[in-house]
Amino acid sequence: MKAIVLALILTGLTIPQAKAEIIPFNIDLNFDGGLSESQESIFSEAESFWEGVIIGYDGNVSFPTGLLITAKAEDIDGTGGILGSAGPSSGYQNRSLDNNLFYASKGNMVFDTSDLDKLESEGTLLSVIIHEMAHVIGFGTLWSADYNNLYNDGTGQYTGAYALAAYKAEFDSSATHVPIELDGGEGTEDAHWDETWGGPQSDIMTGYLEGSVTYSNTTLAAFKDLGYLTVSSLIESTEISDVPVPLISFLSIFGFLFFKNRK
Repeated sequence: MKAIVLALILTGLTIPQAKAEIIPFNIDLNFDGGLSESQESIFSEAESFWEGVIIGYDGNVSFPTGLLITAKAEDIDGTGGILGSAGPSSGYQNRSLDNNLFYASKGNMVFDTSDLDKLESEGTLLSVIIHEMAHVIGFGTLWSADYNNLYNDGTGQYTGAYALAAYKAEFDSSATHVPIELDGGEGTEDAHWDETWGGPQSDIMTGYLEGSVTYSNTTLAAFKDLGYLTVSSLIESTEISDVPVPLISFLSIFGFLFFKNRK
């Protein structure tokens, strides 16, 4: 696997200073079988990536913080079929005075063993896990009016204030929404930036990963819409790995496990 060449280039960036009231964001991984030692290590790299980008909660929280992700691999249908499923499984409606957002507290990532081995051998597994871990945190899975009121399914129009402002600054100053993918079937539509959204198709949170993976400030800002503190800017000079075109078929049918358990 290619070494991670992620550029969280901090020179010139404004990062919130550590304060007593900032509650850090933390991911705990629970490996539940089927993963090799090297694959577990890649999951841990993805964990470190998101913990470096998401640095805390925006506002007071009234629930136990942190996100527990259970990850495992199992035989599903062999190479080239269903890659697996990922998403939050339970969460909390924050009832503090200044933040009534819904946060994931637990999630699951299940991969087909054959596809997992293939992605690792090609050096693309880290990109895929980072992408799917974003869905567990809430990207595309906690957007609806039932949770954080950022997007209505079928409209193709994401209206979260932070991501929209970043999109206008980066790609389209006249935009009234961020375009969302409406093709690809369950697991792709209504949960990713559109492939022709105005930003690069290489962005980590478009629905089809191929070629060199990059990161936009719009993607970063989407996590601020979900109620997190993030590094304030992410310079787009990143390359984690090259993702081959056949991965399109994997991700287009990669579903989400989400049980609406509010606590």
